[in-house]
Amino acid sequence: MDQPALDGADSVADAPTEPPHEQRVAWAELFFDLIWVFAVTQIATALAGAHDIGEAARLMLLFMPLWWGWVGATLLANRAGDLVDRALGRVALFSVAGCGLLMSVAVGDAFGDRALVFAAGYVVLRLLLWAFSCRLPGGSARLRLEPFAVAAFVAAPLFLLGAFLEGPWRIAAWTAAALIELIAPRVLPAGLNHLRIETAHLPERFGLFLIIALGETVVAVGGQAAGIDLDGPTYAAFALAFLIIVLLWWTYFHYGAPAVRHSLEHSPEQARIVTDVFSYAHLIYVTAIIMIAVGLKKLLAYPLAVPHSFPELLLAPGVALYLFGFCYARWRMFGAATGQRSAAALACCAIAVAAPLLPAIATAALVLAVLLALNGYEAWIVTTHRSLPLLRLPRMARRETQL
Repeated sequence: MDQPALDGADSVADAPTEPPHEQRVAWAELFFDLIWVFAVTQIATALAGAHDIGEAARLMLLFMPLWWGWVGATLLANRAGDLVDRALGRVALFSVAGCGLLMSVAVGDAFGDRALVFAAGYVVLRLLLWAFSCRLPGGSARLRLEPFAVAAFVAAPLFLLGAFLEGPWRIAAWTAAALIELIAPRVLPAGLNHLRIETAHLPERFGLFLIIALGETVVAVGGQAAGIDLDGPTYAAFALAFLIIVLLWWTYFHYGAPAVRHSLEHSPEQARIVTDVFSYAHLIYVTAIIMIAVGLKKLLAYPLAVPHSFPELLLAPGVALYLFGFCYARWRMFGAATGQRSAAALACCAIAVAAPLLPAIATAALVLAVLLALNGYEAWIVTTHRSLPLLRLPRMARRETQL
């Protein structure tokens, strides 16, 4: 590490330095997250009743503005620093939380009578985020071509317009709005370069959202088990479900989360890490976990049955998507996906293909075997100090060899 410039005084050089201040998650942010706990539950509950992939896609379309609303509030809090736990910061978070609650309440009938409620809640949420961002140090009310402004004045009004349309036109308008929000950070990266990134706070916040999503799997499994008669197959399914949830946690928090923080701390392109790894990859993780929660709930309901409905088939593809998310994140961080996670994701794809022919408990057992093998192999790699098998991909040079 480079030594700091000295002014010639030995006493200054020998003086102890204060450790850098790390921004911690505020209590107001944890309260704010409670609203998104309810939002994830609403999405998962609706997905459990989906009849086909088209209906599932429409439901996940509703999750997009909820996700970007949470991301926007998190970036705002990260930029605000200690101000987020003062009166104005709390008012900002609670105002956005109220909009998120209104949107969550409307999820069940957002393509029906509550479309305007959902869209209006999102418009106000986005305008609030933009207004509060303008009040932060370095902010400006002058409109700039950056993601916050595009979301507030282009994507959100499209959601509002869609609420007044019917059928396919509403879906088209909302899809266009979701795509604008999705690509804005990618095509307007300069709009994020001015943001101050606190490298302890941001990984913690996104890790907490993973806990929210994993909490939904616990609620789905526990709630289903509490409402049915338990027998041998159900107890076995319960054990399989719990072990799968634990390994999902292990896959992210034991190896994935430290690599993300390392990348954020050492990358000269922090805005790219925020966009690609936090915003995009974590959207993949959370979407996958919602699918897994529904699949595990159906596993408890019909452990020995061969799946006959769309929600009953979501477990294996959900785990595959979750693992592919790590491949994408590591590629964007370090320029190469790891071979073991790519292989595990492909194995879950194969299980998903076979799942319609297998009892649900057999599918769960195979998925568990893949996760056990993956985490066991990674533990062996780390303890023996061996090199990772890497899949080098174009457009980025390899920088690190983190898991």
